Amino acid sequence: MAQQLFAKWWVLLLQGILLIILSIYIFSNPADVLAGVSLWFGLIVLATGGIGVIAWLMATKEERQSMSLLWSILALAFGLLMLTHMLGTMKLVTMILGWWLLLAGILLFNVGWSAKKGNSGGWLVVLAGVFSVIAGIMIIFDIGSGAVAVSTLLGLTVLVSGIALIVLGFAQKAVKNVVNDRMR
Repeated sequence: MAQQLFAKWWVLLLQGILLIILSIYIFSNPADVLAGVSLWFGLIVLATGGIGVIAWLMATKEERQSMSLLWSILALAFGLLMLTHMLGTMKLVTMILGWWLLLAGILLFNVGWSAKKGNSGGWLVVLAGVFSVIAGIMIIFDIGSGAVAVSTLLGLTVLVSGIALIVLGFAQKAVKNVVNDRMR
């Protein structure tokens, strides 16, 4: 059983290599990545609204709530709007990221400012907060910066996942070798 469990270590290795290749594509094509993320965001909002309307129609009269139907119709309409106006959706995605970074930066700055009196690491947190605020403002006002930021975050996530899968694949191979040696 243990041999079967660890026999396909190379699958993890191959998946890791493919994720690293994907991360290179993501880093190289920030506008395409932002468009793809925006498309999926619009599809998810559209599907959420559609499922809500279908669920309302399938519910019994006692279970139906008018606010639930209204919310679902609004989500459905917003999803359609997002899909028909991709540039606006791309800007919305970057605005959400920008505001998130801006608010996180303000919070980091405040926490760091309070912590700097008793800890020299507080200055590092203040600096991280300042950089986050600057990045947030850049992203909010420039869709190009937002595209780079979205693709960088996604690319880093994919790259780290690929590296982790490669390490896991080699670890799985090492465990397989140990199990095989002990079974002989």
